[in-house]
Amino acid sequence: MSVKQRDIIELNFLLPDGVSKPHPAIVISNDELFEDEGFFYCCLISTKHYNPQYIFELSNTMLIKPLSKKSFVKCQIIGGFTERDIIKQISGMRPEPFRLLIDKVKQSVF
Repeated sequence: MSVKQRDIIELNFLLPDGVSKPHPAIVISNDELFEDEGFFYCCLISTKHYNPQYIFELSNTMLIKPLSKKSFVKCQIIGGFTERDIIKQISGMRPEPFRLLIDKVKQSVF
């Protein structure tokens, strides 16, 4: 399954406590990285509103297909993955809100 920047996918995400669980995540790396190297970077998406200084709240108007629950991108929880890690495609994010998300990721991590 191919992946592109702004895709929302489900994959097994290694959480900070060392447990790996299926979670939605948004692809934040550019398409060229995936095409050239075969891997991509994602931020975890959660329904939990913990650490509000690091979250980006998603609304259904930002998305191609609505998510089933109120969700937040955890901008500080980033992982690297390959195509074989993808469980399924869920949705995608529209370009303008994605730019705002990337700004929040930069602010949170760098």
